[in-house]
Amino acid sequence: MTAPDASALAALWATALAGDPAGLERALGENSRLPGPRADLELAARLADAAGETPVTDRDAALALLDGWLAHPPRLAVDLPEPHREYVAACAALAAGALGAVPLLTTAAGDERWRVREMAATGMQRVLDHDWTEGLREVRRWLGGDGAPATRALPVRAAVAAVAEPRLLKQAPHGAEACAVVGDAIDLLLAVPAEQRRDPDVRVLRQALGYAVSVVAVAAPDEGVPLLERLATAADADARWIARENLKKARLSALGARLDVAREASALTT
Repeated sequence: MTAPDASALAALWATALAGDPAGLERALGENSRLPGPRADLELAARLADAAGETPVTDRDAALALLDGWLAHPPRLAVDLPEPHREYVAACAALAAGALGAVPLLTTAAGDERWRVREMAATGMQRVLDHDWTEGLREVRRWLGGDGAPATRALPVRAAVAAVAEPRLLKQAPHGAEACAVVGDAIDLLLAVPAEQRRDPDVRVLRQALGYAVSVVAVAAPDEGVPLLERLATAADADARWIARENLKKARLSALGARLDVAREASALTT
């Protein structure tokens, strides 16, 4: 089956909102490229674009549809194999971002399915694109949720992934604010007791921080360079690991000698 183009997806989306989602669900599932190494992210983005054009009168129907797709298991009109069901749920997370449906994004950010979590972060980037101030307020809610640090690792990871996007950080205040988000996420990780650091959700957060610091440091060197220095000279092994991983990134070459202290400290503690 050929993946539907933008106009075909818009028509399928409209039909789904009118009460018949079967055609859209079938088209998404059959063109998901799953199982396989890479899902069709372009198709998911086209669907999100269509969702973003939803008329106000159809918004409630759109939210109900996406909520059903994000359920465990997804509430679908057609019977799809499991990899396709997960893809439809991931598409729902991205479409929620296009609709600015933050409660759905928040649910998806802590989802056990990694593709859904990833699309939740990308969906939040759409919110940040539309209104950085409002989006950042929601990202900070992901950072400040209830519960012990280890239990909050997945939404915190989504917050990190959402702001660590170069195209969002071109305005100077954005870079500094994103650096603050990443710094707070690091503090949360380091607050996790040592015996819980191997928890899979905590490892997912650690992995995200292994690239995100370098992204925000390039955008906001005055805040990012001291953060890298703090990590590189820390007594905590995970902090030093985050520093080493980020210092490997080619993007940091733009900072030149400003990173000498961090690089020297990291070399001493390797």
